[in-house]
Amino acid sequence: MWYINIMKLKHAENKLEQKVGKFIIQIVVVSLAALVGGMSFKNFFESTGIIPTGLSGLSMIIGNGLGKIGLSLPTAVIYLIINALLFLFASKLFGWKFLVLSAFGIAFYTLGMQFGAIPDIVNANNDKLLYAIVGALIGGLSVGVAMKFGGTTGGSDIVGVIINRYFPKIKTGYCLLIINVIVLTLSIITAGLQTGFYALIVAILNAVSTNLVLDGSKRVVAHYIICDHDEKIAEALLKRYHRGITKLNAEGMFSKKEKSVLLCLLPNEQSSEMKKIVSSIDENCFVFSAPVTETIGEGDFMKEASIFKNKVKKSNPYLKSTNIYSRHEKIKHLKLKRKQKKFYLPKQNQN
Repeated sequence: MWYINIMKLKHAENKLEQKVGKFIIQIVVVSLAALVGGMSFKNFFESTGIIPTGLSGLSMIIGNGLGKIGLSLPTAVIYLIINALLFLFASKLFGWKFLVLSAFGIAFYTLGMQFGAIPDIVNANNDKLLYAIVGALIGGLSVGVAMKFGGTTGGSDIVGVIINRYFPKIKTGYCLLIINVIVLTLSIITAGLQTGFYALIVAILNAVSTNLVLDGSKRVVAHYIICDHDEKIAEALLKRYHRGITKLNAEGMFSKKEKSVLLCLLPNEQSSEMKKIVSSIDENCFVFSAPVTETIGEGDFMKEASIFKNKVKKSNPYLKSTNIYSRHEKIKHLKLKRKQKKFYLPKQNQN
């Protein structure tokens, strides 16, 4: 018995060490990504007078406004103050891991904004359009990497989540759009129409590069295999990838022949090998694929597709049915409280 307890203790210690190691890696990656993002702002935007969207651009507008009335305050300090105020609200809404990672992200992003100037870039013959494109791509990639590893560099994404939490009818995406429109409008008013156009280019490229990183972390593809040798193909794929495979019965409307359709979810990097395996078993098979952006339910098929094992959402059993609410008259009057995340059905009368 004592031996079993010692083994359990060692297993728990190893698990804790793994979690601590992963968290340290997350901190390092988020910090480096934020530092690069802050340096891109310093070298490509602030040096050329380009005002990007988001809170970094708002901080730059505020700094320029203070300079006109004789007050000199660095953009990095203004950005840090705004994010510190946001943390007062975010501390009640987010988990401690996200807050710790975001704190490192904001701190290193601010350091990059303040001390990350590279003389060869800042003092070069500035081509504003080129600087806007390069700065937006680098900044977007850095934000995407920070978010992929569980943190953020601060700014409008935290604002969007906070607004959505207190006002659920306003979606996070709309919040970010509203913030960017406000900053874009202010940049046109304070710095002119041309600067506003540069800000628009930065906003578009920034969003594209950020989504490129975030979508790359979900490289899971659903493969539909229409074949005759379904048992052999399923056995080969199960043996090779250890992933669930679903068999669907189908009938060709032209040939009127029965066919088997196998559904298998795999990371995108394994797709090419999978197709070779399937073709070697059934040369006449037909395979088509579709990207998977979200999964609901229990399953382990996405765990190997991410460095930190993407969590598969477990659906509330009450939310799976579209008709369940019609059987409860009181449910029509249920409203979510400000911080409530789930519906709770009224208790049934046992009498």
